[in-house]
Amino acid sequence: MKTLVAFGTKYGSTEKVALEITSVLQQKGHQADMLDLRDRKHIELEHYDLVVIGSGIEYGSWSKEALCFLDRNSRTLNKKKLAMFACCGDLMFDPIRVDEYRQKYLQDVADKYGLHPIDIGLFGGVLDFSKYGFLVKDILSVRNTGKQGIGEKDIDPNKLYDLRDWSAIRKWASDLGGVL
Repeated sequence: MKTLVAFGTKYGSTEKVALEITSVLQQKGHQADMLDLRDRKHIELEHYDLVVIGSGIEYGSWSKEALCFLDRNSRTLNKKKLAMFACCGDLMFDPIRVDEYRQKYLQDVADKYGLHPIDIGLFGGVLDFSKYGFLVKDILSVRNTGKQGIGEKDIDPNKLYDLRDWSAIRKWASDLGGVL
């Protein structure tokens, strides 16, 4: 079975998740290729039995490149086995809203493009405030904590927060490999 793992990322966190998914699928004996959608390479989706597409979430949305990929390829993706994943730092601020985030960042995106994924995976992301400009830090502090600042939620903007659960990511990828 041949699988494409395509991803959109801004800071690289989602790339590492895509790499892990690809690795797990390869360990299960599947041929799996990885595609960084920032490269804007044309790819023949017809050659793949499964397409896995994922994106980091920034400003409450998928990456521009990942959305363009879905838009350009939705007809072909509807004829393929498709799985979707998102890496989301919002889970740090409101972990009890996981079902809402799964709906917003995965099911609503699939619905917008008329897609019917066989599985969706929502994973934590990485918050590295050192990579963000003033505007992003300000947006994060207001959007995710109401009107409180980041410091009022016991979040240290000088600290890196890695919310990725590698066991959950590996299990999700392994389960995908079993579907093929």
